[in-house]
Amino acid sequence: MTGENLNTRTREEEPFLRARGMVYERYREIAKEMIMAGVKAADPTQAVMDSVKLSGKTLTVRGDTFNLEDYDKILMFGIGKAAAPMAGALEQVVECDGGLVIIKKGDEIGEAEVNSVPVYEAYHPEPRAENVKYSSMILDQIKALDPNSRTLVFFLITGGGSALFSVPPEGISIDELFRMNELLMHCGANIYDINTIRKHVSQVKGGRFGQLCSEHGATVISLILSDVVGDDLSVIASGPTYKDQTTFEDAIRLAKQYGIWDEMPESIRQHLEKGLSHPEMEPPRELPPNVHNYLIGNSMGALLAAEKVAKEAGFNTMILTSQNTGEAKYIAKCIMGIAKEVQDTQRPIAPPAALIIGGEMTVTFRWEERDGFGPNREFVLASAIEIANRENIVVAGADSDGEDGQGKSGAIADCRTVHRTKLDAKWHLDKHEAEAYFDDLGDSLEFESHTNVNDIDVVLIGPKGDA
Repeated sequence: MTGENLNTRTREEEPFLRARGMVYERYREIAKEMIMAGVKAADPTQAVMDSVKLSGKTLTVRGDTFNLEDYDKILMFGIGKAAAPMAGALEQVVECDGGLVIIKKGDEIGEAEVNSVPVYEAYHPEPRAENVKYSSMILDQIKALDPNSRTLVFFLITGGGSALFSVPPEGISIDELFRMNELLMHCGANIYDINTIRKHVSQVKGGRFGQLCSEHGATVISLILSDVVGDDLSVIASGPTYKDQTTFEDAIRLAKQYGIWDEMPESIRQHLEKGLSHPEMEPPRELPPNVHNYLIGNSMGALLAAEKVAKEAGFNTMILTSQNTGEAKYIAKCIMGIAKEVQDTQRPIAPPAALIIGGEMTVTFRWEERDGFGPNREFVLASAIEIANRENIVVAGADSDGEDGQGKSGAIADCRTVHRTKLDAKWHLDKHEAEAYFDDLGDSLEFESHTNVNDIDVVLIGPKGDA
């Protein structure tokens, strides 16, 4: 099918075209419903309400019980993009005596009412003075505890928490920490490697905050909403309350591997090198039994909700993975290859079929080219190019936090996408301007979100049509 063909149909073909258009519109609506079902399933408010129950003085968290009569004080702290709605939900279950929440500045996820503790906005992904100021306020409240007191600390952890909860070691300034994080954001490292380095230039990451709480007599209950592929609790927000096995040697090796070691501030290089000969500086390999971590929401929960919508609409379904990583435009070639195989050979499932993918794709770009970039939109645009001559396939993708890299949450496409506009799809893909492309078509996806569990991408595949 070409752009010219779309404008040269005969009168006799019009009923066929209208019928085919109805199929596409139905598929597109189902795809959107699938994404929104996934977003709703990962709602942080509901995740907390489902995970934390109170009956009299007995608190139940994911099957574990705590007697509130054993505690004199309850504190609530939260870090990350979805920390405010989590805090708002928790305070409906448990009465808190103090604490604070740090959210991303200007983030719609954080727009939730919290009455019992203050909510502060800080910077993401590179920390600044505000991040250290508010993070230090959390530490001050913990350090002020009498070790003999009986304090229960709720710690709410969500995506973005690693940057927001930042306290550099002595001798390292916030400007130097900012520079390190700037280098990490641009070097092409995955979140596992980025947070390995972060954990060794911090007073709170890598289990150190949980250790500090325990040293001051507090019992910790961490409620964690995962934005990390594979749900490794030591990586989510750099694992402030979870044991860690990475080393200073790992951090130095990775900094050199990604070519940023020589560009790091001298104070940070000296700190990392000092850690090589001071094992006491390493993150705790184990944490005390009074530090508890609970995963209450993740990508798979969102994908299962999306799958349910497709099944109810009559599709054969397959969740390909919740651990999809890599360059978005290359992943699109692979996934569209699977979609074509479904049409051609009914493998691995027969149409009508729904393929569902979660994870965290990336986009490689020069920093000055970052206007409107986003991995899900690039995935959808690259997919549209791949299926330009293949009918009855609809692909949609969005970041569950409502903001795909920069800009709108995602986009939707089918075989008509590259023919409905004079814009050059390949050029917009190469220039990382997928948002402008889909805006021109009215095919950008935009929604308000209160969660953050990474990508939700869906491909709906009908029987093979005439290309």
